[in-house]
Amino acid sequence: MSGLDWCAVPEGPFAMGSDAGGGPATDPDEAPRHRVACPGFRLGRTPVTNAEYRRFVDATSRPPPSHWPAGAIPDGRESHPVTYVSWADAAAFCGWAGGFLPSEAQWERAARGDDARAWPWGDEPPTPERAVFGGTDTAPVGTAPGGASPFGALDLAGNVWEWTASALRAYPYVADDGREDAASDEPRVVRGGSFIHGAGEIRCSYRHGMLPGTVDHYVGLRLAAEPDARLAPGLDLVDVRAGDVVLGNEPTRLGAPDEAPLHDVDVAAVSLSVTPVTNRQYDAFVRDAAHPAPAHWPGGELPDAIALHPVTYVDWHDAEAFCRWAGGRLPTEAEWEKAARGPDGRAFPWGDEAPGGRASYGAGTKHGSTSPAGAFPGGASPYGALDMAGNVWEWVSSLHAPYPYDATDGREDPRSGGPRVLRGGSYASPTGHNLRCAARSRSAPGRRSPHIGFRVARAAS
Repeated sequence: MSGLDWCAVPEGPFAMGSDAGGGPATDPDEAPRHRVACPGFRLGRTPVTNAEYRRFVDATSRPPPSHWPAGAIPDGRESHPVTYVSWADAAAFCGWAGGFLPSEAQWERAARGDDARAWPWGDEPPTPERAVFGGTDTAPVGTAPGGASPFGALDLAGNVWEWTASALRAYPYVADDGREDAASDEPRVVRGGSFIHGAGEIRCSYRHGMLPGTVDHYVGLRLAAEPDARLAPGLDLVDVRAGDVVLGNEPTRLGAPDEAPLHDVDVAAVSLSVTPVTNRQYDAFVRDAAHPAPAHWPGGELPDAIALHPVTYVDWHDAEAFCRWAGGRLPTEAEWEKAARGPDGRAFPWGDEAPGGRASYGAGTKHGSTSPAGAFPGGASPYGALDMAGNVWEWVSSLHAPYPYDATDGREDPRSGGPRVLRGGSYASPTGHNLRCAARSRSAPGRRSPHIGFRVARAAS
């Protein structure tokens, strides 16, 4: 859940540490329990994954973790927490992403909220539904949803130890006493325990110190950010290289008249979100920007059952507002087709074969519904984008205008009136015809529908 998936931790005092003999067995370095005032901040809902760390490695040429064979993420472990990262690696990742490692106080505030609970979910002992612990390996992040903290963060107990910014010093915690000095070579605090630990070591107040150069198989990290940070797209994108794309279709080929003529367009490098924006990602925007919630959220509250599905019932203006809030924009029609089709003119994102089980379509509006974003990995585009065929139609920035595409002719003017282009088809599309990379649809920008969503674009890094 990565990149666009944050939880907000509000400003407020909290009870840090544990008194000797209070509740589950405590260690002396957790005492005394004391009040700490913590400013508001944002925290990644889950630890940083291998896939997210891969983008950092690619962008900075920093060495990959030592357990990646030949520098590649092991098969099937993209969504596991990244490990084998030193404190300096973790701090460098956070700086690259525009955030920072949380302090020890911020970490504990996010884990235990406004009370002195023993574990993020409360005082009941851990179970496999609440934490990844007492085992032999990491699990994909978010595997234990029953372990959510009061602010919605997952995996704060178990799975991997998490580096914090703080040096290990005696309590009470004082932020300006030197323990937050990044130049210090003192042991740094790790929090949360890991997959190998027992119930006592995954408590909210449990502390452990490791030398900054430690690199181990059960130590990872989590990203923190300022309350107004616009970091989300930076961890959830695929890069689309600059170059020509073949747009549209010949008039004689199977296609609608507005797809002709077939023509080349030079598209600058751009990055697009891997999947359409999800309801959970949109919920962060609704809460932060006080934007109206989509119509299908009862009472304006996001239902858990659709949190990972693409957000729908959003018009073109809603989509534009979210993209601005997230530090991006809607993709142009040409950028969208380049990301879906690549440079070779293929019919569908995966090639020329019929959709089969590679996409969600054919269900109709009465009986069908969205699927979780990214649920059809066999439908990936040449650049790794998912759901570019089916699931939801996607708003793009462009006005619907005749081809050939010309970005300078006014179709990319956000002030222009007229219908905007939709791309990709949806679960309600009766056949695979609407799922073709070249297929174009259009709608008035104020339309809100159960099968229309969007994805974010931003300038390539």
